[in-house]
Amino acid sequence: MSGNKTNFVPSESSANELSFIETTALIVAYHRSLEHARPDRLFDDPFAGAFVAAAQAEGMASDTMPAAPTDYFAVRTRFFDEYLLKACRAGCRQIVTLAAGLDARAFRLQLPREVRLFEVELATMLRFKESVLSTLRARRDCDRVLVPADLRDNWPAALVEAGFDTASPTAWLVEGLLFYLTNDDGDRLLERVTQLSAPGSWLGVEHVNRATLDAMGAVLSRLAQGGAPWQSFIENPDAWMARLGWVSRVSPHDELALRYGRSLQIGPFPQGEPPKAWLIEATRA
Repeated sequence: MSGNKTNFVPSESSANELSFIETTALIVAYHRSLEHARPDRLFDDPFAGAFVAAAQAEGMASDTMPAAPTDYFAVRTRFFDEYLLKACRAGCRQIVTLAAGLDARAFRLQLPREVRLFEVELATMLRFKESVLSTLRARRDCDRVLVPADLRDNWPAALVEAGFDTASPTAWLVEGLLFYLTNDDGDRLLERVTQLSAPGSWLGVEHVNRATLDAMGAVLSRLAQGGAPWQSFIENPDAWMARLGWVSRVSPHDELALRYGRSLQIGPFPQGEPPKAWLIEATRA
């Protein structure tokens, strides 16, 4: 797991445990582990490397996929770390992460003790994640609630059954997900979020423009072959958020990179619109 030349894809032995779309969470964990190792890191994540090592030890991942931009994952992670802390300071006492993957913010961020953090994720991913965290004897300050659910099913009912309070302001996190969905499916997901959001709620979400899909052709082709194609893009994120009932503040990835002291470009763009990843924080309209 040295350097920045390899990435992780499922090995054949992992097929009965984690799906390809779930193992993309290992890609994120791998690049977070690389960032954690830097002396000038943008965040701390001592758990990311443990997730990757456990996946390798259990035969769930190999190192045959071309590298992805570590700096992008670092910038995105830092942005959403700051977003969640800001939302908590603004009064949100519930956090919901949809498709939580191998996110460890409940353990690595200093969240207020009165916060309840709900992780909505497939049961297979949660089992793997909990086995690693148990081995590490990971400790946290906030309350953490696991919600095994498929986002294609009635996950709002599962969330409410797990103790989610629809009357309490909530900070939602939808990271690394929407481009895997069609535009219609993504809108339906966020419409459900809106319906569950009390006044004072916040929303953190990520999307990309069409030029990003064009620039990342080779990587996206590999994902599509594994059954996890990128299926959507957004050109006007402010209008998109407003239509769904939110007032947004949009930060393009390249502007954020400069703010954090990184130089970041997603793919070549010899002509036309440059690739843009939209990192968005919004409040309930």
